[in-house]
Amino acid sequence: MSDENRNGQETAVSAAAEKTAPRRRVGRTLKWIAALLVIALLAMAGFRIAADKLAPEEEAEEAAVNVRVATAVVADIDSNSILTGRLEAVEEAIVIPKIPGEVTRVYAELGARVDKGEKLFEMNKDQMMTARNQAKIAYNDAATNLTRVETLYAEGAVPLQMYEQARSAFDMARESYAAAGDALDNAIVTAPISGHITSVNVSVGGMASQASPAVTISNIDKLEINTGLSENMINKVKIGDTVGVRVKSVSEDASFNGVVTALAPAPAVGSLTYPIVITLENPDEAVKPGMFAEVTIAADRARAVLAVPSKAVFIRAGRQIAVTLDAENRVALNDVTTGVDNGELIEIKSGLKEGDRVVTEGQSYLNASSKVNIVE
Repeated sequence: MSDENRNGQETAVSAAAEKTAPRRRVGRTLKWIAALLVIALLAMAGFRIAADKLAPEEEAEEAAVNVRVATAVVADIDSNSILTGRLEAVEEAIVIPKIPGEVTRVYAELGARVDKGEKLFEMNKDQMMTARNQAKIAYNDAATNLTRVETLYAEGAVPLQMYEQARSAFDMARESYAAAGDALDNAIVTAPISGHITSVNVSVGGMASQASPAVTISNIDKLEINTGLSENMINKVKIGDTVGVRVKSVSEDASFNGVVTALAPAPAVGSLTYPIVITLENPDEAVKPGMFAEVTIAADRARAVLAVPSKAVFIRAGRQIAVTLDAENRVALNDVTTGVDNGELIEIKSGLKEGDRVVTEGQSYLNASSKVNIVE
């Protein structure tokens, strides 16, 4: 091929290439634009997905809170304080014979009830009767001698000294005779009080002496509790107040009435409490000495005051709150001022009125926009 032909072909190819080059550049540009659009769409889709995941879910409608309610009423409130102590018999007697002697008969039986003056036991009377008879003879002799000497002294036949000796001998004989008679009377030992026999320490043939108790008697018709009051209570109690007494060993539920019969104005030595005595009538003798008792004393009293259940009042942000419901069960949070609280009822001094429906359970979950479901 000649050089002219070759050059002509190259020129034609070059011209054709120059014509197709712009088309290639446009195609590549379109591809890049399409790729960027795809990337942008994918990015937007990913963003939407991520945004949907991160966005908070639309709040569901608030569920109703289950609550219980009570009505504000006018009532009396007593706030109580509990004291404890052991029951003791008010009247007890330790029987000791006035004279020693051999026991010949025993009437007393453990646990038996005796009346005042009833025989408990007897001691041997033989020696006592002999001593009394001898004392009687000596007394009669001294009386006869005194009469004779008085006559002689009146006539001036004997000196004053002899008269005084006869008078002295008579006085001594009279005292000895009286003592011998008392000894014989004391050979029969009787009950000094009415009550139950709590111990018998003598037996037939044994010796009764003044060294140890022969019989003990306890009157349990009336019992007492000795305990102590704190300084916070001393000015809230007075003699004659009626208090509740519970003896769990007799009954878990039953309560007996006691009366404050003694109250010390100062603490006992070595103690920070004020001694107090509560007396309990025990006619059926169900309660026994030595049993443990709980005494309920009214520490604070409020009469005819507005009251709601104690659990209706709660603390929120340092405020005392009571939640009320109106006729349509709309919630209201009320600031209240309280008084006496006995754990069951609490006095409302301000913030509520009689007849208000107060929430007693579930109130801590409520706010002004809450919906409620009242359960019985």
